[in-house]
Amino acid sequence: MGFKLGSEKRGFKNSSNIKIVRKNLGKNIKGEARNGENGEEPYIAISTTVKPGSKEEKVVKNHEAKHIKDMQTILSSGEPKLAYGDHWVRYNNKTYARKEGKIKYNNKWYEEGHPPLPWEATAKKAENGSAFAYNDNIKTRKEEKEEMSKW
Repeated sequence: MGFKLGSEKRGFKNSSNIKIVRKNLGKNIKGEARNGENGEEPYIAISTTVKPGSKEEKVVKNHEAKHIKDMQTILSSGEPKLAYGDHWVRYNNKTYARKEGKIKYNNKWYEEGHPPLPWEATAKKAENGSAFAYNDNIKTRKEEKEEMSKW
């Protein structure tokens, strides 16, 4: 007995099709990875102070794309590799306290985004391009659909 594929639409997200939005972010914040709250799709928020098309913008995109990939990666425990709450950050099944813009790691409080934090260290490695880097060759949903219809 055969079967027919339906018209199901899936919004697969990867580092090449993450939505970018420009926002006024806090002082010294260049970008934020947002995994999609309340049914939104994941996106990268880039500060309006970052010049579009600049090297700095590409670095921010790569860094935040790595965070989104980690938020979408599910560990064998069933938990995401990276998750954020108002008062905590969870990375690789370890939970770290978070308050007033700081995160407690190895009994020391660090500013959010500080390189010694393990999830920041991996994102820092992605900044200059890697398998997890943001890809500027973004296709529209229509282009993706056309390409998939050729399969």
